[in-house]
Amino acid sequence: MKQRFLEETPQRIQPNRALEHARLTIRRDWAAGFHGFEHWHRAEINPEPRVLHDLNGAELFYEFMVFHDDKVIGAIKTSASRTLGSPVIAVQMGPPRFDPDKAVGPAREQARLQHPRAEIVDSALVCFSYPKVGVRVDLKEGHDEFSVLYDAASLSPVTRFGADELEGASAWSFYEEIVQRDEERRLRRWELAERELEAVAQRNKRVFESAFTDREADHLRDSLTIDSPYKYFPAYSSRVLKYGPRCTPHDCFVLYSQQTDVYCAVATGQMILDFHRWPFTQDQIAAAMGTDATGTSLNGQVAGYESLTNNSFDATLDSTADWSEAKAEIDANRPLKSGIPGHARACTGWKSQNVFLVTQPRRRWLQIYDPWPWNEDPCQGGAIVWEDWDAVTHTNFIYVRHA
Repeated sequence: MKQRFLEETPQRIQPNRALEHARLTIRRDWAAGFHGFEHWHRAEINPEPRVLHDLNGAELFYEFMVFHDDKVIGAIKTSASRTLGSPVIAVQMGPPRFDPDKAVGPAREQARLQHPRAEIVDSALVCFSYPKVGVRVDLKEGHDEFSVLYDAASLSPVTRFGADELEGASAWSFYEEIVQRDEERRLRRWELAERELEAVAQRNKRVFESAFTDREADHLRDSLTIDSPYKYFPAYSSRVLKYGPRCTPHDCFVLYSQQTDVYCAVATGQMILDFHRWPFTQDQIAAAMGTDATGTSLNGQVAGYESLTNNSFDATLDSTADWSEAKAEIDANRPLKSGIPGHARACTGWKSQNVFLVTQPRRRWLQIYDPWPWNEDPCQGGAIVWEDWDAVTHTNFIYVRHA
């Protein structure tokens, strides 16, 4: 980056307010009986979040670690600005598989070696291509100020910029590419979320306390659950992929991390193909998809799915991705590829709030198996998250179905 950015955070949220939204979110997920949250009423959230900045320098997310019995069991990514619209962007299930804070020192050293005449002015953790985290190192050489950017997982320099259709390693600003395009709608959504939080607080302020025993939580369940006015219509509903949906079904989708910085579509393909019992290495999939040093095209992904399965599967690109379409695939017990700007992930589940006020938009989430962060061992990276559908821009889906 030739220019060093230092922008103010628009309509900044205080971390303690973000913490309240984080607590309300996971406790409602527990009260609603959503998949994976069965014991999260006992969880505690570290009140000191990690701050993730946007590419332009403004604060973007607060990331809170979730603990149970002194062990990290998850992470919650909340908004640092009202303009993002969704108070909670995503909830990660399971402990994070890498610590971006540990990348700051090595990134600064790498910048020092690459620019020996420059003075290091500052450094920060940056969400450079949601959800990817990097280290931005700000430098000054004479009268020139500039920044260099490194992927926090691999420490590889990020040199491609722009949210184009190629899915691999590129950097773009969340505020510029997503928020500014519909900022008014997002602000209205934030205000409604604030009203909802206040309404819960008026019913029972204990909802926002640190953690609960089973007995205490049972007394608070009514304060957390939205009542349905219809006897046979649940307030919440959800579904995740299952192997053998009859008798004793079990989870069967496996998380793999991308083995290079540009293999996000490749690792996503490996997850989906393994689900359908077509085992290939990531290098084999990359060759079939035409992946190069910058990433994978959408048409290349479609061609790869079909050629690797000897055309026994059809891969269909949908460039007008809609939540109901993802839901339909999961209801049919089929995983799908979910594309966001510059990045590919697998989608394996959905959940929704069915009862809501007329003025409030329906709240919906997707379960995402994300191949980032990078790891040479595909079993040691990646992340499983429940992501707010309205928080990000979904650029495309790819459906993989029997021909």
